[in-house]
Amino acid sequence: MKKSRLRLFKSTSMMISILGIIMIVSTAIIAGYIGISILSSEITASISLDPYYDKLTVLRSNYANLESEFNATNQKSNKTNEDEYINAQLQLIRAKSAIDDVESAIKSNQSPEEIDARINIATQKLKIASDEINKLT
Repeated sequence: MKKSRLRLFKSTSMMISILGIIMIVSTAIIAGYIGISILSSEITASISLDPYYDKLTVLRSNYANLESEFNATNQKSNKTNEDEYINAQLQLIRAKSAIDDVESAIKSNQSPEEIDARINIATQKLKIASDEINKLT
């Protein structure tokens, strides 16, 4: 009777140990799969946003050019109508705000349609600012 109990205890403890090891290995495999899945989706999302970052860089460059043109115009002529000067400055501020909105949409992973809409708005604001600055010259 003692021998059968001892065998039963051995086989039960061996079974529990094997099941524990299987559970630990399966948990590690599942955690690894989830981690790799999350990492690959982040990489894919990052790659899909690259064209938008390129467009954002172009918008910033255009804004910097307009701002330097505005500053040069302001320093050249002091006889500029004050209302036109204020309007041009206001349009520059609006363009900067629209560009910041584009950056915000990209960083918060908005839908491509939303990002495109904000890029179009920023482009329009830059065009308006450019027209106002051209009126100063």
